[in-house]
Amino acid sequence: MFEDEKIVEDDLTMADLMSEVDKTMAKIYRGDIRKATVQAIEENGIIASIGYHTDAYLPWKEYSSGEFNKADVKIGDEFNVSILRLDDGDGNVLVSKRKVENEKSYDEIEKMFKNKEVVTVKLKDVIKGGLTTSIKGVRAFIPGSQITDTYVEDLKSYVGKSIDVQIIEFVPQKRKLIVSGRAIAKQRRFEKKQERLAQLEEGKKYPGKVTKLMNYGAFVDLDGVEGLIHNSDLSWARIRHPKDVVHEGQEVEVTVLSIDKESGKIALALKDINNDPWQTAVANLEEGQLVKGIVTKFALFGAFVRLMDGVEGLIHISQISKKRISKPQDVLESGQEVEVKIIKIDKAERRISLSLIAALDEVDPETKKIYMS
Repeated sequence: MFEDEKIVEDDLTMADLMSEVDKTMAKIYRGDIRKATVQAIEENGIIASIGYHTDAYLPWKEYSSGEFNKADVKIGDEFNVSILRLDDGDGNVLVSKRKVENEKSYDEIEKMFKNKEVVTVKLKDVIKGGLTTSIKGVRAFIPGSQITDTYVEDLKSYVGKSIDVQIIEFVPQKRKLIVSGRAIAKQRRFEKKQERLAQLEEGKKYPGKVTKLMNYGAFVDLDGVEGLIHNSDLSWARIRHPKDVVHEGQEVEVTVLSIDKESGKIALALKDINNDPWQTAVANLEEGQLVKGIVTKFALFGAFVRLMDGVEGLIHISQISKKRISKPQDVLESGQEVEVKIIKIDKAERRISLSLIAALDEVDPETKKIYMS
């Protein structure tokens, strides 16, 4: 009686065992997700148990898309893997942990893409047309024109740098992930410019650096905003080109003349607007006064005469001689000293009108003959 009961018990134990074996022999397919437990760590990969009759082999390249330290992997670690092949050639099932992570990452990246989220990435390698980076372990590409809102001449200078980007194209089926930092950089530059504009005050002086010279003036950076010094505001003296006064990269102190809040244009002055040497120089000059000067240059309409450093006057051609002349050079020579009469002083326009004829009426007869003959 007891012997029969033992036979039945043994049959049940064997049935249970066969049932468990059947479970471990359950078929698996490519793409299945299984829990893996690390059994051994080898030079080229990991041997793991996946609850199957053979072990799984996980190459290091399939461990993760992101950076990792092999020394951090321990026996007994558990994680999900995806079945790549049922036989890797050595009787093991080939699996990938990276693929499972990527699929999860794709879902997260899809949300980032739809929500236009800003994400910080580290730029890695230079390839044709741009640089590589990664988001959530997924390889991404940033075109050179999308790194920032200004032209990037040397892409290598950005390797290793971290920048904020947005995803502009995502096609998971093609593993296509393209990011851009251009719009973010442009917006931040605009915000910084508006903030800096609000800090500037007309009439006050600020330090800056000359960034570019044009025929009409010099551009100066004022810590994030750019202003223009027109040629007439570079110096009280007449200049032909900004390079006569400043050079690119030069540190300067400028006065803010005006700020256009809508356009963002800033007018600057390098000259001391509160100390016009011309006004000081002509303070002792009066209309009707006889003065001596040196003929400096000619124009079709007259001759310019230097009365003192930084102060010139014009003798109109009609005021050079009572005789009809075709050009000033018919009577005057460059470098010649002349005595002239001040006809008009226009301090607002910084102009002095002179007359040689009027002065001759007050000089001796012999001098008069020189110009009247």
